Amino acid sequence: MAAGITIVKPKASFSFTLDEKREIIEWVKNLRMPEGYASNLGKRADMNEGKLICMKSHDCHVFMETLIPIAFSHLPERIWKPITEISLFFKDLCSGKLLESSLDRMEENILVTTTKLEKIFPCGFFYVMEHLPIHLVQEARLGGPVQTRWMYPFERKIGSSKQTIKQRGRIEGSFVQGHIGRETCDFYSYYFGHDVSCRRNRPNRNDEGDIDLLIPPISIFNQNGRGSKKHRKRGFTDMEMQSAVTHILLNCPEIQSYVNLFINTWGNEAIYTKFFKWLRNYIYDEYSSVQHLQLVKEVALGPQSEVLAMNKYCVNGFKFQTEEVSRNKKTNNSGVYIQGDVHGTGQTIEYYDVIQEIIEVRYSGWPNKKIVLFRCEWFDPSHRGTKVDHQHNIIEVKHTRKYRSYDPFIIAQHAKQMYYSSYPLRRDKADWWVVIKSKPVGRIEIDNVLDVAYQNDVAIVQQQVNVELETTLQHPQHILEEVSDDEILNVEEEISENVENESFDDEEWDDNENETTEEEEWENDGIETSEEE
Repeated sequence: MAAGITIVKPKASFSFTLDEKREIIEWVKNLRMPEGYASNLGKRADMNEGKLICMKSHDCHVFMETLIPIAFSHLPERIWKPITEISLFFKDLCSGKLLESSLDRMEENILVTTTKLEKIFPCGFFYVMEHLPIHLVQEARLGGPVQTRWMYPFERKIGSSKQTIKQRGRIEGSFVQGHIGRETCDFYSYYFGHDVSCRRNRPNRNDEGDIDLLIPPISIFNQNGRGSKKHRKRGFTDMEMQSAVTHILLNCPEIQSYVNLFINTWGNEAIYTKFFKWLRNYIYDEYSSVQHLQLVKEVALGPQSEVLAMNKYCVNGFKFQTEEVSRNKKTNNSGVYIQGDVHGTGQTIEYYDVIQEIIEVRYSGWPNKKIVLFRCEWFDPSHRGTKVDHQHNIIEVKHTRKYRSYDPFIIAQHAKQMYYSSYPLRRDKADWWVVIKSKPVGRIEIDNVLDVAYQNDVAIVQQQVNVELETTLQHPQHILEEVSDDEILNVEEEISENVENESFDDEEWDDNENETTEEEEWENDGIETSEEE
């Protein structure tokens, strides 16, 4: 290239500038996921080049399924939708339960999505791996859910075996010696007492603890869970007492008959203000001859005036922490959501928020009864505060709008964990967060199905609409960007390689033309023999 001459090219509509790349990488560094969800992606960020480097396979898995639709939301909609569809395809494909109807739709949709991507990206982008998803649905039909046959267990096994290598020149022998050592320790551990901590009986980090035999589970009370050792006592305000007790009573199965009786008498609207007092007066009515359970009598008296407040609680395979504790950490375990009923409508919706406080409520009587509650300030569940994109399975909440009704308490055993993510490069959605749900690691549900970390329960595939897209690859603002010398050299090398390959093919073609077949050689030999005779 001559000195002083600058070559420019039209900017592609799917590309980012260096400043935009750096802002996306900064967004990745600031992501705060639950503990054990993924590795620290901030360590994979290169701010100078604006790219992610040395990502692990599971990090790529998480980024592909959950973060791509958020990270690339700044792109034009005609480009963002196919990218989101391929992300949703892998998310549905990795579900714990696959329906035959969903597989049929996935097989149709991946063809449409691949065609859309071919209209956007240049031909040099597509290799064998880009067309491989077309065949993955058939593999899922033959092999079932991917959790039983993917590579993560083997990678973990290989990773643990690599740690046993002591001599680089004898790798196989080091593997064998390390495996023999582990097997020997496991064999000896069966002769230890139950009070001796070893790898066989060591609990995981989100262990809920053992059930106390002196305080057995009773209805919704004394359920399994492990709180932090540090806690403090505080008093209940009248407003908190009214809301917490009402929530406990409404979720207690032994109280449901009394709830129906109250609704038939007073209606559904007065249940949060009058039900607790009405139940106590009804149970302890001197002139009533109705017999009540001992549990109902003790619960109707109400809990103790003091509660235990803590900062951490492990339940349902999750580790929950308050917002104050999670604020100064790189992980975020304070996100929570729950399914609840809309008052008076019978509809079920999801409520999202972060945990403000974890309290343990105790009831008098024998045996002792305790229950753990999470205090939250819910986001507005209406259409003004919560948006659900059913086609792309994206849930957004407006963190500046709160739920007007005062109902902050939920039972810990009903809570599920999630985390929030903001939008990079989207000034119009500065007040909106994306809800990303998570699942516990290795938790066995009631139907004896092993839930693998962070996968959907059932693949629910929405039918896509085939929309004709524009074929132009230019940026909508017609921006021109400078071509670097390295790009010019790469193009020249590709052209020279293509020319050499074409000339090599021509030489082979000419050689093939000059070659004679075996029959022609026999004929030529016969002609030469006759001429000699």
